Amino acid sequence: MKDSENSMTVEPTFDVSEGLAPIGDPPGCGTDPRADMSGNSPFLQMKDARADARRKERALDVDPDAPGAEDDWGSAGELGMQILSGVGKDLEVAAWVIEALVRLDGYRGLYTGCLLAEGLVRTFWDGIFPLPDEDGNDGRLSPFVALNGEDGEGLLIQPLRKIPLTAGSEHFSYWQYEQAREIAQIGDADRREARIAAGGLSMDAFDEAVGSTPPSFFADLIAQIEAALAALNALSDAFSERVGVDAPPAGAIRNLLNTVLDDVRIFAASKLEQASASQLSEQAGSDEAAGGGETAGDGEAETGGAPGAPRGPVANREQALRLILEAARFFRTNEPHSPISYTLEEIVRRARLPMGALIEELIVDPEARRYFYLAAGLRPPANPEPQE
Repeated sequence: MKDSENSMTVEPTFDVSEGLAPIGDPPGCGTDPRADMSGNSPFLQMKDARADARRKERALDVDPDAPGAEDDWGSAGELGMQILSGVGKDLEVAAWVIEALVRLDGYRGLYTGCLLAEGLVRTFWDGIFPLPDEDGNDGRLSPFVALNGEDGEGLLIQPLRKIPLTAGSEHFSYWQYEQAREIAQIGDADRREARIAAGGLSMDAFDEAVGSTPPSFFADLIAQIEAALAALNALSDAFSERVGVDAPPAGAIRNLLNTVLDDVRIFAASKLEQASASQLSEQAGSDEAAGGGETAGDGEAETGGAPGAPRGPVANREQALRLILEAARFFRTNEPHSPISYTLEEIVRRARLPMGALIEELIVDPEARRYFYLAAGLRPPANPEPQE
């Protein structure tokens, strides 16, 4: 399964080279887009479009019938590319483009935005705007710090959790899957039904949406998330090469992508098997036509079996966690009403949390948590500051 998933090519939302072409004389960074403060300033127009989009998103959280923010994000993204291709290379603009792309094109948008940002960092670092100030690179890096979050939740976390994971009878996202899983684990049937009656999503409804979604959708989804992860890691490497330990964090985004990836492989396991079988069948037909009728033969038997099945001793922590998820997938498929699969998934989720976040979950009382840190000789994390 994994090999067939990785063989899929993910095309970016647009050709990022248009934003990476030099502007003017070397180093090719153009002018600071903030220098134009006129009413026609693309930077100010982009800033306003982004602010309008975020305001509308907050209104939608309260009133689902409020006007949508898609047009505003579209304007912000277009203005951002105008700036990067014709005015000046700018890290803040690049971060805002990523925000827009995630809303407009989901994981493929994140992949595209990270490709663009990596190219900017690697190619134009010495002259990219905003230039260093008395605090060094803090100001130019802060937009990317905000995307991931440092002490509080990053600006991309909720938008990523709202990307649709089904495309059948309903378009449900990851936060809704988390809700359905939480409700399914409520032991008291009356309480469980009360949550559903109050608007909560049942796991049956989520599974129905998965069942009505084409297998190819999930194969594409897996490929897009994996591509986004690879591009995010490449961007992190580019920042690390430029500023070392001061590179913007990306752990929260990375952890979320890995968690979604694992969960999709569990709840869409049968769909992914269908997509893989279809792809193998098409490949076999092509090979047969090209090779005069030979079939896969022994090769099929050799590659058969459950995806990710162990072929020897567990080599590392990540492999061990994936084996636990394989077990969760088995129980989810064969014992759908058993809590075992949810328990195993929760174990893996907690295993991937940063230590501070895990302790906060396990020890709810702040005073008890403080005593734990003192007794363990650990420094308590700083109080989180809200992200703007």
